[in-house]
Amino acid sequence: MISFDGFYSFISLGLAIFAIVITNFINKKDFKNYPFGKSTLEPILVIIKSLVLLIMCSITMLSAIRQVFNGGNSVDEGFALWYSIISSVGCTWVYLYMKKSSKSLNSEIVKVESNQWLMDAMISVGVLVGFVFSIILKKLELYEISKYVDPGMVILTSSTFLRMPIRSIIEAFKELINTSADEEINYDINNLVKTIQDEYNIDDSVARVAKIGRELRIEIDFIVSNESKIKSIEDMDKVREYIDNNTNHFDLKKWLNISFTKNKKWAV
Repeated sequence: MISFDGFYSFISLGLAIFAIVITNFINKKDFKNYPFGKSTLEPILVIIKSLVLLIMCSITMLSAIRQVFNGGNSVDEGFALWYSIISSVGCTWVYLYMKKSSKSLNSEIVKVESNQWLMDAMISVGVLVGFVFSIILKKLELYEISKYVDPGMVILTSSTFLRMPIRSIIEAFKELINTSADEEINYDINNLVKTIQDEYNIDDSVARVAKIGRELRIEIDFIVSNESKIKSIEDMDKVREYIDNNTNHFDLKKWLNISFTKNKKWAV
């Protein structure tokens, strides 16, 4: 269990450094080489990090299962207790710091990183509880049972943590293929578009909204007619300004594209 915790922490540290490098690269503006931005790098990084954790947890769980069938193993609980106490405090502090940073930066990478350190803190707390239980078993002279505590904890924690990277991979993949943004965002955008349609007597509209990393991509095509109140470029810019001002509450970097046409084939 200590090996699993230490290896997990080592992997977490390496992935954290990798995440910092990629985040700095994403934040550097380079319109010439990346005219559509670098937002897709965030879900790609999340998938890479999650795959590493998924593979690590799977291999460790299989190794622990093999240990159970081989009769378990004995552990020096004294060293394990001190290690787990220090590790629990340290990982919890890093998790709280990363969680606070993820809110201020609004970054999926930092959010995943904070969840990863939460998992690490939970592992360390699990080590502490497990080895206290192992000491109790030895005090009760149940030595044979105590041998299964260590691999049992590894199986329990690794199987539990498998869900988090799997969930992260699924969500990041959805962003990569431009799946529609969540219901709350779509509801707000559609209500905003309906308000504009009614106010300017616009026949129809097509709204596409997707979230990729920290970027919210909004594309709206208005299908106007001779009866619509959109008569000039100034009117169009007025609508664009209205939409821009009424989508600031999403707290995401916006990619806003608003077009006007009389032929619906250019909107679909």
